[in-house]
Amino acid sequence: MKCINKIAVVVMLATIVFAACRPASFEDMGVQRNFLQSVNGTWKLTKSTQVDEDATKNGFPYQQLYITNLFPYTSFVLTLNVSSNAPTTFLAVPGTSPKIVKLNSGNWTVDNLNYPKNIYLSNGASTDTITLGGYPVGASNTLKLIKEKRDATTGKLLISYSYEFAKQ
Repeated sequence: MKCINKIAVVVMLATIVFAACRPASFEDMGVQRNFLQSVNGTWKLTKSTQVDEDATKNGFPYQQLYITNLFPYTSFVLTLNVSSNAPTTFLAVPGTSPKIVKLNSGNWTVDNLNYPKNIYLSNGASTDTITLGGYPVGASNTLKLIKEKRDATTGKLLISYSYEFAKQ
């Protein structure tokens, strides 16, 4: 009799637990953010950081180096143009800063219009890829781009550069 009561209690508890686990309905998040419109315009470099990826992977000290003041990085200006919700042209004006991207002008595209990860810069047969680290959201007018340097033979990521831009 005790065994039957225990089984009945377990079955009732299991029924209550499973009945309580109904999928919730989620409300819409609102209007989907338009990435292209948020990056459209002229951007001036405000911060640059060098990251030693091997040191980061192995937990070594001195993984990052703030290099904005070592070279005149803040003179670099990037303009990304958008027309009809599609990326069109770009203009990179290095000023006296080191070259951040290989190309000075041309066309740009993204790997996914709704959720981009990479920005592709091209001019004729020349191309350059920049990874999107973060884009402007709400009151933040900061665009973050990451440029990766890999070993030519193995493809191993050696160093990455993180750049933060402010909208002009």
